[in-house]
This record gives sequence, C-alpha cells and structure tokens, in this order.
Amino acid sequence: MRLLTTIVASLALAGLVARGSAQDQSFREEPDSVAVRQGETVTLTCAIDNVAGIVQWTKDNFALGSDRELPGYPRFTITGDVNRGEYNLVVQDTLLEDDGTYQCQASPTETQQGIRSQNAQLTIYLPPDDPVIEEGSSVSVIAGQPKNVTCRADNGKPAATLTWWKDGQEITEGVTYITEDAGEKRKNGVSILTLNPSVDDHGKVLTCRSNNPAMDANKETTTQLNVEHTPVVVVQSNPPLVEEGSSVSLSCESRANPGEVRSSSGSRNDVNYQWKKDGVVLAGENGQVLRLNNVRREDNLQVFTCDATNAVGTNSANITLSVQYGPEPLKTTEQVIVDRGTSATLVCQWSGNPSPTIMWTKKGSSSVLGTGDTLTFPIVDQSHSGAYECTAVVPGSGEDSREVVLVVNGPPIISSFEVQYASSGAEGQIECLSSNSPPPSRMAWTWNGIMLDTGTEGRFTAEQRDVHGGRLSVLTVSKVQAADFADYNCTVWNRLGLTSKIITLRQKEPLPLAAIVGGAVAGLVLILVIVLLVFVFCHRRRKKQGASNESITRLEVRDGQETPPKEKVEIIHRDHEAAKDKVPPPPPQRKYYITADYDDRDYSSKTSLGAPPPWTPPGGTYQDYKNGNLYSNPYNNYSSYPAVSEHSYERASIASRASRASEAQKKPRMMTHV
Repeated sequence: MRLLTTIVASLALAGLVARGSAQDQSFREEPDSVAVRQGETVTLTCAIDNVAGIVQWTKDNFALGSDRELPGYPRFTITGDVNRGEYNLVVQDTLLEDDGTYQCQASPTETQQGIRSQNAQLTIYLPPDDPVIEEGSSVSVIAGQPKNVTCRADNGKPAATLTWWKDGQEITEGVTYITEDAGEKRKNGVSILTLNPSVDDHGKVLTCRSNNPAMDANKETTTQLNVEHTPVVVVQSNPPLVEEGSSVSLSCESRANPGEVRSSSGSRNDVNYQWKKDGVVLAGENGQVLRLNNVRREDNLQVFTCDATNAVGTNSANITLSVQYGPEPLKTTEQVIVDRGTSATLVCQWSGNPSPTIMWTKKGSSSVLGTGDTLTFPIVDQSHSGAYECTAVVPGSGEDSREVVLVVNGPPIISSFEVQYASSGAEGQIECLSSNSPPPSRMAWTWNGIMLDTGTEGRFTAEQRDVHGGRLSVLTVSKVQAADFADYNCTVWNRLGLTSKIITLRQKEPLPLAAIVGGAVAGLVLILVIVLLVFVFCHRRRKKQGASNESITRLEVRDGQETPPKEKVEIIHRDHEAAKDKVPPPPPQRKYYITADYDDRDYSSKTSLGAPPPWTPPGGTYQDYKNGNLYSNPYNNYSSYPAVSEHSYERASIASRASRASEAQKKPRMMTHV
C-alpha cells in the first residue's frame, strides 16, 4: 500500500512538472554528494522557498516518503525548520545499503509545478580485508630470472590501493594493479610485482601496503626474498705481491645460495671448487686454497681460475699472479753505427716487477742523460761516440745494467804522438794509428818527395794491420841515419774524408848516469834497512831469553862526541853467575858519517834536456789529450833510452849538487855506517 501511494505521488508530481512549475516555489539549498565511512551519520541538506507542494526524498528514484519520521526507515529522519522550508535528510549509522543517489522533491499544486533538486550521491566506504602476499612469508627466486609476486586486499569499497616496498624504498617499476568485483558494491584490489632479482636481493624484505578511504592507517604484510644464485667468487692472493722464490696462497672465497647447509647431523658445503692454471685444470686441486711454493719469475702474469659450483650453476673468478723480481734484459742494441750529422737511437728494454726504472749514462760519468727504453740523439757528431750504460732499477729487487756502444762515422782521426824516437844506427819505427769509424780505405806515408802505402822503398818499409781501437800503419826505418830524423806525413782516407798528421822522428837519448847512480844508492839503502830490522828482531829475542842478571845496555851513536843514552833496558836475573855466560858481548863501536841525500833529486831538468816521454809496460796504451782516443805505445820495442851527452849530464850534476847542498842544511841527516 505504501509503495502504491509513493508511485502515484511520483507520477502525479512528474505530470505536474511536465505541465509547468510555480514561479515562487524554488530551492534555496540543494543537497551535495557526500562520502562517509560505514557507521557514520550523514546529513543531506534541502531548503525550499515558497513551498506549495508536498516535500519528499527519493533514493535511486524510489520515494522514501514525506513524513518527517519516514516510517519504515528507522535510521532516516527529515529535520529542519518547516517555517523556513528546511527538509534536511539525516541518515544515522550508515550501512552499505545506504549507498545510492538521493534527491529532494516538492510536488506540484494547482497553480505551481513540482520541483526536483540535483542528484546527491551518498557513498559508503568499507575497509578492505588485510593484505595478503599469495606466495607466503618467504619467496624463493633465482637470480636473473623474472618472478611474479602477488599481493591482494579483498572486499574493500572502494578497492584498496596497494603499493610495494623493498627495504624502505618504494618499487614503482614492474607493478601491475587490477580490481576484481567482490559483489555488493565491494571490490578486491590486486597488485602483481614482476621481480628481476639480483644476488644482492637475497634476504631482503618485500612489503605490500594497502589503503582505502575507510581506513585510518595503512595495513601491510611482508615476505622475505630467498634468492638462489650461482656462487659469487672472489680470488685473493696472500701476499698480493710475491717475492721470487717465496710461497703464496690463493684463496677462493664464494658467496652462494644454496651454500652451506645445516642440519641436525651437522653441516655440509654444497659448493664444489676446481682450480685451473691458464685454462688448464689442475688435477687434485679442488679446495678453497691453492698453495704455490718456490714461485719463479716465469710464473708472473699467469692466470689462475677458481670454478665454484652449487645446485644453481657454476661461476668463476680469475687472478693474475704478480711475482716481484729484479730487472731482466729483454732487448739491447749492443752497438749502433751512424754517420755524423744524423740521428741515433739506443735501445735497452728490461722486464721486471714492478716495472723497472731505466736510466741512461755515459760510461765514466754519473750524469743521467735520459730515462726509458730508448735514448735518442737528434743530431750526432763524433763527440757522441763511446759506451753508454742503461741501468734498470727495481725497488727492493736490485739493479742491473747493460752497455751500448755508439759509433759515429766521420773523417779519420789519427791518434799518434807528434814526436817519436829512434836510436841512430838501429832500426826505428814510426807509428800512425787511425782510430775512427768507418775504417780507413787508404793509409800513406810521405817524406822527402816519397809516398808509400805499403811495401818497401830503400831502407823504408810500410806495413798496416788491424789493432784494438783502429788500424795501425808502421813505417820501419832500417839502420837509422842522421838524415832520417825528420818530419813524416801520415795521411788517412775513408769514405767521409781524409786527415793528415805530421810526425817528427827524433834521436833517442841514453839513460842519464845520475839516474843509474841514484838507483844503485836506493838499492843499497834498502839492503841496510833490511839488515837493521833483522838486528833489532834478534836483539829483542835475546832479551826475552835472559835469566836474572840485571844489566843496563846503552846504545851510543857517536858523531865525534858521546850522546846521552836513548834507551835503558833492565834485565833481572835470578842466577847471577849463570847469567854471566849468557850476556852477549858489547857491539863494536860504530861511526856514522853524513852522506849525500839522494831522496830529493830534482829530475825536472830532464825534460828541458829533451828526454823522451815516460815509458809504459809492453802492451800499454797512451791517451791523446787532444781528442781523448787511446793508442798503443810506440816504444814497446825499445830496451833502453838514448844516452844523454856528457856535457849535458855534467851541467845537470852541478845543478843537482848545488841544490842538494842548500837543502842539506834544512833536512835531518842520513847516517850511513862504514
């Protein structure tokens, strides 16, 4: 009956509205849409000016009635001041069934049309069920393989919003959100997270959080990631840098899942190991530690590999062995030959660990000319010729060096004395040494209009031979005559030019008589010193063998007068009578006279008398101070020097005696026993 009355009223109101509406009946306030949580109270407002018809509320186009108490709807009430046209709808303790579209209406009259308010949507919020991760509290995944994890919160109105978090960081990528109809205006919220797990995700916590307007706070659930992966392998060397000849341990540290498995019976390692050297399996080496003994430099830079295998798969790690050792030459150019005016590069390569520091010096000098494997001269001349040393240094492992010879080709260099000597009537030789590179193509002697390369011309014979340091041309003169003491021109050719040098042959002087006498006196003095030493030794020995007689020995050295005793020796004998026979007789009286002092003879005047240069042992070499080159001694074949003339020696002797007489007053006397 109530339903029929409502329908009739609604149809009548609709018909009246269709025919027209009163001008004075209008809404002063219309209801607005509102959303509330289930159980809350909500008020929909409605105020009409000049109300003429019957005022009622509808829900989803179904009339609730015009009575303010709204019979049949105990939680619904129309409130407000009727005189002011207020018809507010109050819904207490809202339920999901109250959710719908509401409208305030005024029925028509004979003079006015009915009116309807705007639709007001009443939304009732319901909290969802607690969120759930379908995979459970632990999710097993394999590193590198995608895996879907699902979280859902059912029966919410509206559907719950779901978010994913990992270790406090929100995940926004790889998330798919859907809703499902749960009936009675409820919805299920579903979020699917597509994981691409890595090894580092193992043990991390995934969190699913849900929320909707009916909730005061978020709700969440968690799951822990169990990321199974092949072993993560790290190989380490102890010590990192291995000294040659020592030992080293290579350890294979792995992080794997599954790895060590524990049970009631104990634990086991589910990771298996295998070592390789330069890709070749080392038989029997399947532990976590590989021990290498007596490591050699040949082992440097060798690659050792550790394979670690578990149920998921195999992974590997490499280490390159670093062996510390001293410098070792790799490549050295022992000799570099270039022409003058060109560039020259000396090469000296070394290996070592750590890499050696290479320094270049010229032999005989400590000045560093450069560093590195090469030493380059942009433009060279003959002063660059010589031996160079490249020294490699490895800190803590020592140093080594190699020699590189730089030969700069240029015009010939003649390394011979400008004055050479021969004895009259004997065989004489004049030497010309070419010590430069390239070797000479020709060597010739010219004198008195004669030119001779090799062969014999009268009493002159020219010969050439290779010697250490160059090529030697020797001009031999048989039965040297006075006219042969002259100038001789030595000319040398090579592909870069020619060089000439005048060599003067002079007569060799005999050894001065003063030198002979001085040598004899020196020998005599040496003999006397030896005799004196023997005497002192025997005298001291007799004193040690003496018995108990006390005696005083006085040594007197007389120079026409008695001198005070210089030494007093007391010998105490226990048996005086027996000691008498053992006391040696006193030594005979000795007299000493001042002799000539030969130790300061001034021989400097020899040079002014034309003496030859100092003699060197056979096979020795001379230094040419003009160009720094070495050449052999041209006097090796001579047994003696030419004699000084009698007149020259007499002048030297007089000067020497005068000088010695002056110096004798200043120096201590030398005593000679006679």
